[in-house]
Amino acid sequence: MASSREALNQELQQIVNSLKEQGILDSQFWMVQSLKEANSPFFLAELIPMFCHNVQTTLRDLNRTLEKEPVNYHDMNELTMKIKGCTSSFGARRLALACVTLRRAVDNKNKDGMWLGFEWNKARIPNPTQQPG
Repeated sequence: MASSREALNQELQQIVNSLKEQGILDSQFWMVQSLKEANSPFFLAELIPMFCHNVQTTLRDLNRTLEKEPVNYHDMNELTMKIKGCTSSFGARRLALACVTLRRAVDNKNKDGMWLGFEWNKARIPNPTQQPG
């Protein structure tokens, strides 16, 4: 059992290192990790997939909202803020900054800019089930 736990911890550390190398994680992530890890040794193993799932679900909702005519800018703004809040609290600063760009496009009612911001965000959400490269 100890060896499987060590293997899981090693795999988790590889995923975290990969996210850090990609610039997805920032100092907020390390603070969250240090606060929670003492209470639950599997905190990161639960946190990373949950974060990715929540952001992917919200991006799917953003996509649906963008595809509807006319675009509901209020819903777009709310969904953008949801992603920004999630990424900020998780420690994914680059994604949070991308949400600022997306929100500007929403504020300007710039549908092309929203598509660009949406695609940029979508391409940067990690899949925690993939092996780090």
